[in-house]
Amino acid sequence: MAERIQVDLVDDIDGSPAKHTVTFALDGVSYEIDLNDGNAKALRSVLDRYIKAARAPKPAAAGGTKRQEREEEQARQANKQLTEQIRGAAQRTREALKKPGSDETAEAPAKEAEPELVPVEDAEPARTETTAEAPAVSLPLFSSAVD
Repeated sequence: MAERIQVDLVDDIDGSPAKHTVTFALDGVSYEIDLNDGNAKALRSVLDRYIKAARAPKPAAAGGTKRQEREEEQARQANKQLTEQIRGAAQRTREALKKPGSDETAEAPAKEAEPELVPVEDAEPARTETTAEAPAVSLPLFSSAVD
């Protein structure tokens, strides 16, 4: 089934058919108004005096943006490294549990070579003592940036 949607612009001032949607901003707020030719011309003539005396706004400083992008990229890299380390540990655990003769309810699989944890800037230092349950891992501090 075909469907046709028709939008008719109506002048927001007098209710006549409108031919223009005029967009303007004042005090940081953007507005749109549908106007016919006469009302659009009247609005432009009222604002003309102010537009001639106005200046264009200065663009925002881009220096902070590049720094923020760099920090976000560093956080994403740290997150990816941590994710790979966790996946590797999980894979080794699965392999140890799949070995013949291993009981799935065993407390912990035998320790094999542990991965070297890469220190991350601003992370807490790793603890040197280890317990029988699981090795202590210092997690890096990272932002909530999404890949």
